[in-house]
Amino acid sequence: MTHTVSTIPLLSPTPGIQRHLKVHRFGQERSGLKIYLQAALHADEWPGLLTLQHLIGLLKKVDQSGGINGEVVIVPYANPIGMDQRINGVVLGRHSFSAQGNFNRDWPDLSNVAIEAAEHSNSENKVPAIKQALKKAVGRLQKTTPLDELKAVLLHESIDADIVLDVHCDSEALTHIYCNKRQQTESLELAQDVACPVLLMEDMPDGNPFDSAQIKPWLAVEHLGVPMGCHSVTLELRGQSDVSDQLALPDAEGILRFMVRRGVISEVQTEIAAIEIQQSNLEAVDSVRSPGAGIIVWHKQLGDVVRQGETVASIVDPDADDPETGRSPVLARTTGILFSRERDVLVGPGDRIAKIAGNDNLENIYGGGLLSL
Repeated sequence: MTHTVSTIPLLSPTPGIQRHLKVHRFGQERSGLKIYLQAALHADEWPGLLTLQHLIGLLKKVDQSGGINGEVVIVPYANPIGMDQRINGVVLGRHSFSAQGNFNRDWPDLSNVAIEAAEHSNSENKVPAIKQALKKAVGRLQKTTPLDELKAVLLHESIDADIVLDVHCDSEALTHIYCNKRQQTESLELAQDVACPVLLMEDMPDGNPFDSAQIKPWLAVEHLGVPMGCHSVTLELRGQSDVSDQLALPDAEGILRFMVRRGVISEVQTEIAAIEIQQSNLEAVDSVRSPGAGIIVWHKQLGDVVRQGETVASIVDPDADDPETGRSPVLARTTGILFSRERDVLVGPGDRIAKIAGNDNLENIYGGGLLSL
């Protein structure tokens, strides 16, 4: 058995309170590919918490049979700070109450560290030297505030990984993946394994989220001929209310299949059905906005194909004197799959209420079914 559990103490926010992170480790360090997984960096996004619990259980069985070929690191809850942010019984874990912003923004950019390590390495394979330099640089990050320290700890565990899966969720949504365009092939394989119908590709996300902290150093040394040293994605497991064993166990089995595909663990028998995947550049995603204040009435459901100009929803103004004129249609600006909707029904003008994954070739794609692997 290689499974170990570490408890990492974090800065105390106030006398009498002690926070910590749990880290589950499988396999031996540097014995093969390293995969790192974490859930609930946005601490009010629940599905990943249960999925990683199932994954830990599955990996323990694999470990008992000696099937761990690489290194697996799992942080089952990545943000105890946000999980403690409650107002009137509601957890508000997306933004820090300490005015430090979105928990998944403003992560350190270690690109200069990677460039310096690559330029000073005499080895033909510069990847190990870069990873070692990144790990050392993370150790020098400031830990002035509880959030500073949390970021430094999570980066210390993840920055040298070959694969990083940051598990999130949306409000109401289909499972979807955000990935870098350069890693389309690997991300499509992950999407197939976890039965994810939507793959969203981008050059680099705005705001320096966690996944960009993993991949930016490798993009910075691309011009030096250094291969990508990390496959990093954000895996969105449906919506906030989609928490059940019936969903979480198949999701965990899908991640396990991906580990088999990558050789991190030995062959494990799990059932999988063919999944059709819509690929979309993030620029082609329509972030549908409300034209005014009111109540959302949906005309399209998750997974529906929406045509440009079709009515996705109506915004009903309860302040209108005439109900007949108190409805404003919300029109799709692109043709694609409605993959995300806002769970709250009371919205204001300009609020994002849905996302549609668009594609220039959708007319042809939808003539014969969804785009597939």
